[in-house]
This record gives sequence, structure tokens and C-alpha cells, in this order.
Amino acid sequence: MAKKKKQGSGTESIDWYLISIDRLKQIGLVVLLLLIAGGAYWFWFNQKGNPKTLAESAITDARQALNDLASSKEIQAHRSEFDRAGKRLEDANSLYGAGKYAEAQGAAVESQTISRAAHSGGEGENDARFLTVEGDVQVQKGSTSDWKAADLRTALMNGDWVKTSDGGSAELMFTNGSVYTMGPSALLEVYAQINPQTSKKTNGVTIEVGPVEVATTDDASTVRTPGSQVIIDSASTTQVGVDKQKATSVVAVKGTAAVTSTSGGEPVKLAGGEKMTASQTGSLSAVKKLVAPPGLIGPSDNQVFQMASDSRVDFNWEPVPGASGYQLEVSRSRLFSTLEINARRPKTVAGARVTSEGTFYWRVASLGLDGDVGPYSQFRRFRVSGGGKGPTTASGGDTTPPDLNLKSPFGVGGPNYIIEGTTEPGTTVFINNEEVEVESSGHFKKLITLAKIGRNDIIVKAVDPAGNPTVKSQTVIVSEE
Repeated sequence: MAKKKKQGSGTESIDWYLISIDRLKQIGLVVLLLLIAGGAYWFWFNQKGNPKTLAESAITDARQALNDLASSKEIQAHRSEFDRAGKRLEDANSLYGAGKYAEAQGAAVESQTISRAAHSGGEGENDARFLTVEGDVQVQKGSTSDWKAADLRTALMNGDWVKTSDGGSAELMFTNGSVYTMGPSALLEVYAQINPQTSKKTNGVTIEVGPVEVATTDDASTVRTPGSQVIIDSASTTQVGVDKQKATSVVAVKGTAAVTSTSGGEPVKLAGGEKMTASQTGSLSAVKKLVAPPGLIGPSDNQVFQMASDSRVDFNWEPVPGASGYQLEVSRSRLFSTLEINARRPKTVAGARVTSEGTFYWRVASLGLDGDVGPYSQFRRFRVSGGGKGPTTASGGDTTPPDLNLKSPFGVGGPNYIIEGTTEPGTTVFINNEEVEVESSGHFKKLITLAKIGRNDIIVKAVDPAGNPTVKSQTVIVSEE
């Protein structure tokens, strides 16, 4: 390298700076590495990292996974999974053709997940399962047009439909732990898709009509209605109902929820005890504060009444400031799908004659000054016993233990199992020393989580009103995945 320097005589002299050959090599190496790094970044950003290329790769992988399933020996046993995977692959191709690359990637990833799960011989991919089915509950798979009766073994996928009759109800548990309780005359579609950026599945439903209560765990859940979208935050409970005119009612029972109109705009936040409505076109009402539910006094939880000609149950609860009255509900169903008593009371007391045995559930809501019903209290149970059924002691007591029939434990994914059985009406049931709700028919069911790898012993104990116990055990082997 040279630098020119003027001299006083008007001539120019040249100062020389010497650079070694090794130094030149070092500089050249650095420049070469920078060029390579820049080219690699350009290639990744413009090819590997852009949404179009990611979608193409996901569609290719999904097609290969579907072909692998089609050529497997188990294809006949997994025909429904094959149809669902094929449908999601078709959706991915359609979305790709429309230029919606991120959505296409998500559909392709879901298709591949369904195919791989079926091909691996596992229990199969599912987005939700039934925890409880009461009355007439039916399911329509997304790939068919037929309605079939629902049962606890029915796996629900994105695009499946569930409906309840006038006296039907159901509980759906999603993979994120959220529980959706469908009331009578409800119709909803399961909505669960994979976010391609996070590979995390979003869980939710689209409600066409009817009441649904959503209880979340450590993740949020989404409910879509004709006029709104409701996001229920984690550790929250929210009731969403759609009437026959397609108007939506949203009540935050616990925690928080956000309501957004389908026509756009900022979401409106609801706290516990607040309500708002949305029209079919997305017009949102103002937020309204509801009157809090009363505290229940009597009868106490699990109180037992003996049935006789003059037997009577007296209900009473605490007064609530600002309440104009109260709504009392008594049901044989824990989900209150059918009602034995549905009455408005101006005071904090009510009474009813005991006419049949079994287990009953009761709860109370406060009425506002405009007659609007607020959130219901937590329910309580009471039992009505028809008296002794077998041999008695000298003092006249029943000594015959209750019948107890158990079904085989049913796995619903991971370490989660449903323990189910029947006993005699009016009997109290404990599973591993934890009391279980027993229906008026004697049927009971509970979801348990087994944390121990290996052998797990499940102890089921039934105790009748006279104190006679029947104890049975079941064994579940939990393998390490």
C-alpha cells in the first residue's frame, strides 16, 4: 500500500507501508467467511425460512406419512384416522393454492400427526374425549354425515360435532385439561388446530346453539359463536350460551374472559360475576355486574334422609345484599340436565317432600333487581334412602353390604384413567379415599391421574346409609413413555 506526500520542491515522494503475505491471507479468509455467512443467511431467509417453503416441506412430509399409513397392515383398523389425515392434507393443499402458507403448514402438520399416531399403533390422536354422557348425546365425525350415539370411548377431533337432546348433557375434556360442560339442546363443533410457529395445539369449540360452561386449567380456551369470540383465560370458568335467535350471552363465573365482536374492534374484558351479550351481527352490550350467589346453609353436603310418608327436606341459604329473590334448582343429575325443582323464591328458605330415593343435587342463584339470574352457587348433594334391604340385627339395623360392580379402568391418554362402576342408590363411594359423586341410578365415574410408573392399586369402597361397606380393588400398570 502506498501514500503520496508532497515535498517543498513541488515534487511528490511516496511513503511505502509493507504488508506481509500472511496478513493478506488472514484478511482474505475473513472476507471469504463473511461472504459465506451472508450467503447462508440469504438462503435461509429466502428459501428455508420463508412460509411458502415451510408449507411445501410440511405438505411433503404429510403426504409421505399418509402413504405410509395407507400401505400398512393396520390400515383397516385406522380407516377413520386415514380419512381425517387425508381431509387435512386436502385442506393444506387448498390453503397453499390460496397463498395462505402459514395456515397450510398448520393443516399439514396436523395431517402428519394423525397419520404417524395411527401408524405407530397407539391409541390414536384426539383433541378431546367425553368425561360424562347423560341422556341422548350424539356425535358426527368431521369426515361423515352420520350421527351416532356418544360414549366415553369416543375420541373427538377437530371438525367433529356434538349435540345434546332436551334432557341430555355431556362433559368434554380437551388435551390441555379444559373441561367443556354442554347443557341440554346444545350443538357445537370441536375446534383444535396446531400453531405452526409454536407446534402448540389451540383448543376450543364453535357453539351453534345451547349453553356451554368452560373451566380452564393452566391454559386459555376459545369459544366461537355467531356474533363473538370468547377467550377464557387460564384458571377461569365462563358460561357461554347461544339462543335460537343466535344471540350470545357470556357470564364470567370465576377468573377472567375477553369477548371480541366478529365485526372487529377491541376485546372487552370480563371479571368474575360480570355479564355481557352479543347479537348475531356482533353488536356488544355494555358490561353488567350480576348479583353474587348465596352461601348454602342446609341441608349439609351428603346429608342422608330416610324416606317416609312425612319426610321433608328444608333448604335454606344466606341472604345476598341487592338480591330481589332467588332461583332454586334440584336435580338428579350433577350437570342439572333435568330438574326436579326449578322455582323462584322471594326468601332464603324453601321446602320439599321426599317422594323417592336416590341422590339429589341442589344449588341457588341470586336474582337482580331486573330479575336477571346471576351465577349459581356450587352444588351440594343429599341422599334419600328407602330403608333396610336385607337381614337386620336385634336392634333393627341393616347388615347387608351394598352391591359394587366395576368396569375395567379406561385410559384416556397418558397416566389418566376413568374408573367407572355401579352400586345401590343412596350409597357413598370412595376411590382411593376420595369421595365420588354417585348418580341417582347408582352409577359413578371419576377421572384419576396415576403419577407412579409401574403398578398402581386402586381401592374402591362403597358404604350404604346403614354403614355397611363393600371394598374392591383394581390394578393399573403405567408404563414410562
